[in-house]
Amino acid sequence: MFDFKSAKPEDVRKKLNEIVQKSSGHLTLSSRALNDVEDAIFPEEDIFAIGEGLFNNDLWLILVTDRRLLMLCRGIFFGLKSKTIRLEDIKSIQSIPGRIMTNLVIKEGTANLVIENVHTLSAQFIENKINLLLKGQKLGIAAAAVPENEHLAALAALVKQREARLIDEDEFDRQKAELMQKYLES
Repeated sequence: MFDFKSAKPEDVRKKLNEIVQKSSGHLTLSSRALNDVEDAIFPEEDIFAIGEGLFNNDLWLILVTDRRLLMLCRGIFFGLKSKTIRLEDIKSIQSIPGRIMTNLVIKEGTANLVIENVHTLSAQFIENKINLLLKGQKLGIAAAAVPENEHLAALAALVKQREARLIDEDEFDRQKAELMQKYLES
């Protein structure tokens, strides 16, 4: 895990740019945005995805961390307004593609939060990352250890069952063989 709070500014910039490249590569973070991100992140909080989109008629920076979806206003109130949704409060997330840009619809309780005009690659990356983190929470897997692949996530859950002695070795081997067969078929 990268420590954004104690790292040198040039290392923070490098790490955030790496995350942007993974997220879609289309975003350029200004020095002010980098400072706002660094200020908004909790100690020992990890960032997995970065994007931007329109929310309530302002441009917002979107960050997916191991704990929350964090949005920082980049509009008139640059860095002064923020919105946080804890991961456990997210019921679902869906990217709804348009011609060029995509809308992210996040269900928080009974309300739908819509972030418009998100770069399509970024929206898909954010959606996938949040879904993986939510799966990890359900399985009791730490965010940094959440597998990127559905088959690996199922295998990790199976290992946890065996370690908790919820299944014996024979049942573990049987279910593991089934998972491997499904993996080879896909």
